[in-house]
Amino acid sequence: MKRYVNLALLALTPAMVAFLVCSATTAAAKPLVVGIAQHGENVLELVGRSDQDGNNVTHYGYLTRIQGLPDEMLFSHPSIRTEATARFTFFATTALTARHVLGNIIATAALGTLTIYFNETPSGDFGNPGSFAAGTPIATFSARFHNVLNTQALNAGINSAVADLIQLGGDSFMLDGVRYRLGQRHVRERLSAHGQATRTQVDPPQSFFLWGGNVVIIKP
Repeated sequence: MKRYVNLALLALTPAMVAFLVCSATTAAAKPLVVGIAQHGENVLELVGRSDQDGNNVTHYGYLTRIQGLPDEMLFSHPSIRTEATARFTFFATTALTARHVLGNIIATAALGTLTIYFNETPSGDFGNPGSFAAGTPIATFSARFHNVLNTQALNAGINSAVADLIQLGGDSFMLDGVRYRLGQRHVRERLSAHGQATRTQVDPPQSFFLWGGNVVIIKP
């Protein structure tokens, strides 16, 4: 009888092993979702620069916080947190669709797309805007920017902007041996940013904006 029990166990063992392996593989293949939080909580924090050239505006920079990840994991060197060590960068292109002037206030609107990148080997450089789009794209959004510029001097002002974002898709990424996914498709988010604007040319208009901001979910 004992021999039959042992044989039965031996016969079941491969099936059990296959089941366990399959379960482990399935669990390992499912990425952990980060960048998702309750309504009104910051899911992302970022710093960046925007360059205007006529009706076209390019936005680029890096993420300083992602909900669900320790802040130090966002940089290749935890004690040096700059664009040069930032693992998560963003790059967006927009085109102006409206411009309104009232006194020293200039309000504009622009449409475009924004993409977040994961960089295994960070190389961000504000002197080279394309460096912020050099990694692997992990999340893409449609974007509508609304910008309000409070002119303080002939070529300088205080800038405030919001952008309505809708996540269009994205791919998972590996970080420290764990697979993650940033955000979820169709989630609606809002980016708020504040900073300083400098005009470098009047006609055609050229300027740049240095800013910091945050992103919250407005509709899961």
